[in-house]
Amino acid sequence: MFASLFVRRVGVARYICFVLAVVLALWLSTLALVSPQLRTLPSFIHSRVPWKEEHYSEVSCSAKNFTTSFSPSSMQLGIAPEVYLISLPWRQDRRQQMEHLQASKQINWTVVDALDPSDIAIGRIFERIVSQRSLQPSEGHQDDLGSVFRWPADINAIAASTAYFGASGSDLWTSVDIQDSRHTTSSSLPYPNVTCATQDHSVPPFKPNLPDWMILTAPKISCWYSHVSAVRKFIDKVNATPEDVAVFLEDDIDMEKDIEIRMRHVWPSLPHGWDMVFLGHCWSNESFYSALPSPRVMSPLYDPLTRSHIHPSYSPRCTHAYALSLSGARRLLQHLRHPPFAYSRALDQAFSWLIESGRLRAFSVVPSVVIQRKVLSSDVFPGSGVGSAWREHLVDGVFGT
Repeated sequence: MFASLFVRRVGVARYICFVLAVVLALWLSTLALVSPQLRTLPSFIHSRVPWKEEHYSEVSCSAKNFTTSFSPSSMQLGIAPEVYLISLPWRQDRRQQMEHLQASKQINWTVVDALDPSDIAIGRIFERIVSQRSLQPSEGHQDDLGSVFRWPADINAIAASTAYFGASGSDLWTSVDIQDSRHTTSSSLPYPNVTCATQDHSVPPFKPNLPDWMILTAPKISCWYSHVSAVRKFIDKVNATPEDVAVFLEDDIDMEKDIEIRMRHVWPSLPHGWDMVFLGHCWSNESFYSALPSPRVMSPLYDPLTRSHIHPSYSPRCTHAYALSLSGARRLLQHLRHPPFAYSRALDQAFSWLIESGRLRAFSVVPSVVIQRKVLSSDVFPGSGVGSAWREHLVDGVFGT
C-alpha cells in the first residue's frame, strides 16, 4: 500500500532510483563490516600456503583460482565418487541405522571394518609409542636421534604424486614379522599410562587426575588406525587421478536431506590445492574466519541463517564426516605415520594441530551438514553414555536430528 502511494507521488523512474539507492547503501554497509574480517583470514587465503617444506606453489582464493571442473552429475553427496563408512563389525545397532541412511540417500559406500580396541595390534602400537617416547629427552621437541623434531622433507612431493604409496613409519608397527621377542603384548594385558601429546611432539607427564581427553586409550588408538586404513584404501584405489575426492563417515551420523544441493552450492568456492573439508565438526567456532565467496547463488527459499558456507578451518574437532582430495589424503597419511607423531593423541586432536600449524589446507562447511546423532553408546569414550556434551541440530536431517 505504501509502495503504490509512493510510486504515484514520485513516479516510476524515481521509485526505481530510490530502490537502487537503498540496495547500494545496504551493500556498502555490509562490505564495511566484512572487510575487517577478511584481513583475519589465514595467510594461505591471502598469499600462500603456509606449508613448512619448500617447493609448494602459491595459490590464492581469488576468483580465477576457483575449481571449475566440478561436475556433480556422477558424484555422491554432490561432491565425491568415493564414500567410506568406518564401523566396528560388532556394532550391528549402528550398522542397521546406517543402512537406513544409505537407502534414503542412495549412497554406494565402502564399509571399512574398524579395528576392535581389544585387538592385539593395539598392544603392539602402544609398545611402539612407549618405545618412541623413551628415546626422547624429557624436555623439548626432539626426534629419536636427539636432533630437533622435523617432518619428512618430501611430504609435498609425495602428496603431489600418484606414484605407489609404499608402507613406511607406523604402517609397519602392526606387522607380525617385525615384532621381536620383546614384543609379545597380549590384548589381555593392561595398557600403560600414556598421555596425549600436544603440538608436534610435546609429551606431558602422566598424572592420575588428568582429564580423559589427555589420556591415550585403546579406543583412541583404534579410531586412528581405522581411519588410516580407510584413507589408505582411497589412496591405493586403481586408476587414481589428482582430481579424485573421497568422503569418510563414521557410523553414528545424520545428514541433511538436501546435502547434495548444499554441497553443489559451496564446493566451487574451494581453491585449487585444498586438502581437507570438514562436513561436520565439534568443539570449535568454524565460522571464526569469513566464508569464502561462492560463484553460485543459493535459492532464496533457504533461510539465510541456515544456508551452507565454506570457511577456512579454525580448529575443528571430531572425525565423523570429512572429505579429502587425493593429494590431501597422501599428505595427511604421511603426517599420521611419521613415528614421533603417529598415534600420539586422539585423531581429531592430530587433525586440529596439523591445521592450526599450517600442515594441512583445510576448510569447514558451516553450519554442519553431517552431525553425530549421539543416541547409541560411544566407542571412543566407553562408559560415558553417548559421548561428549557437544550437540548440534540439522535443518532437516534424514533421522530428524
